[in-house]
Amino acid sequence: MSPRPRAPALAAGATCALALGAWAAGAFDALGMAPPAQVAAVLLLTAAALWITEAVPLFVTSFFLLAASICWLGPTLEAHGTPTPDAAFTAPFFSDVTLLFLGGFTLAAGLQRFQLDERLARGIIARTGHAVPLLLAGVMGITAALSLVLSNTATAAMMLTLVGPIRDALPPGDRYRVAFALAVPFAANIGGLGTPIGSPPNALALAAMQEGGYAPSFGRWLLIGIPGVLLMLGVLWVVLMALYRGQTHSLPAPPPRRAEPLSHGARLVLATAALTALGWITADLHGLSTGTVALLPPAVLFGAGILNARDLRALPWDVLLMLGGGLLLGRVMEISGLASWLLSVLPLPEDSLFLLVAVFGAAACLMSSVMSNTATANLIIPIAASLHVEGRAPILVAIAFACSLAMPLPVSTPPNAMAFGSGDLTTAQFVRPGLAVTLIGLVLALTAGLAWWDLVGIY
Repeated sequence: MSPRPRAPALAAGATCALALGAWAAGAFDALGMAPPAQVAAVLLLTAAALWITEAVPLFVTSFFLLAASICWLGPTLEAHGTPTPDAAFTAPFFSDVTLLFLGGFTLAAGLQRFQLDERLARGIIARTGHAVPLLLAGVMGITAALSLVLSNTATAAMMLTLVGPIRDALPPGDRYRVAFALAVPFAANIGGLGTPIGSPPNALALAAMQEGGYAPSFGRWLLIGIPGVLLMLGVLWVVLMALYRGQTHSLPAPPPRRAEPLSHGARLVLATAALTALGWITADLHGLSTGTVALLPPAVLFGAGILNARDLRALPWDVLLMLGGGLLLGRVMEISGLASWLLSVLPLPEDSLFLLVAVFGAAACLMSSVMSNTATANLIIPIAASLHVEGRAPILVAIAFACSLAMPLPVSTPPNAMAFGSGDLTTAQFVRPGLAVTLIGLVLALTAGLAWWDLVGIY
C-alpha cells in the first residue's frame, strides 16, 4: 500500500500541534471559553484538519474523536460539575440514522447479488429510444434513481460501464461523448438528494434534526427531495445539451441482455425492499422509527441466507463510522458549551432565516467543491443545529443538499473522481457544467426550494 501524501499529513499535524499548544498555554482563556469548551475546541480543530486534509482515512478521525471524548473531554466535564457517561459518546455510532444506513446498505447488497440494479438499468436504457438527447436523459434518470438507494460511487461505476457502448457508438470528436461521460457522475450526485439514505450529508442533517425533535419523516423527506432531484436533472440536461451538444442525432441503443427468470432469492430481495420502503414511508402511521424499520433487510436477507458473513464484512463500514464521528462531534460541541460560545461570537444573521440558509448553503458549496462532502457536513451541520432560531430544518436541509450539489471539480465527489480517472475527461470539462449546476442549485434552493419546503411543512 502506498504511503499517504506528506503535505496533508504535515498540515494536519501542524494544525493539531498549534491547537494543543494554544490550549496548554491558556490562549483559550482569553476568549472566555470554559475548560470543557476549550477541550472541545481542540477536538474540533483537530478533526477539521484531519477531515480537510484527509491525512488519515476519514473514519480514523472518528476513532480519534471517540477516544479523546471519553479519555479527555469526559473527565473535564466531570471535574467542572457535568458528569457525562461514556455511553453519551458511543451512542452516535449506533444511532437510528446508523441503523437506517445499515438497512440501506444491506438492501443494496441484495440487489447487486442478483444484478437487479443492472437489469433495471439496461432495460430502461434499451427502451429510451434512438434519439441521442433521449438516451442522455434516460442515462441520467436511471443513474439518479439508483443513487436514491445505492451508493452513488457504486452507481457511477456501474453506469459508466453501461454507457460505454453508447459513447463508443458516437463518432470520435462528437461532443455528446463528453455529455455522456459527465451525465453519469453528475446525475449520481443529484440522485443522493432524494432520500435520507441517498448520501451521508442527508443522514447527518436528519440525525441533527432528530436530536432537536423536529426531523421530517422518511415520507416527508421524499416530498422534500424527489422534486429537487427531478428539477436538478432537468437543469443538468439543459446545461449538458447547451455545452456539449454533438452532431449525431440518433443511434441504436445497446440491446439488453437476455433476461433470466427471477429466482426465489431475487423475489425475496424485491419483496423485502418493497416492504422496507413501505415501512419507511408510513412511519407516521405505525410509530416505528426509520432505524427500527431498517432492521428488516439485515434480519431477512442474512437470516434467509441470501447474504452471508462475507457480505456483512464487505458492507461500507467506513461510511457508518464517518457518520458516527460527525454525529459525535455535534454532541461534543453541544454538551461542552462550545456551540453556544461559537454562536455568541460568530456574526450570524439569526433574525433572518433566508440569510442563514444563504450563508450556510454557500459555505457548504464552497467547502464541498474542494473536499469531501461528508467531512463538510460533519463540520457545518453541528454549528447550524446549535442556532437558537425557529425553523432550523431548512438550514440543515440546505446544507445537506449543497454538499451533494457542489460538483465543479474532479475531486468534488467520488463519482466525479471515478469519471475523471477513466482518462476521457479533463478538469476544464468538469468546471463549466459543474459550476453551472452548483450555482443554479444554490439559487433554486434559496427561492423555489424555500417555497416548496414551506408548503410541505418544514419551513
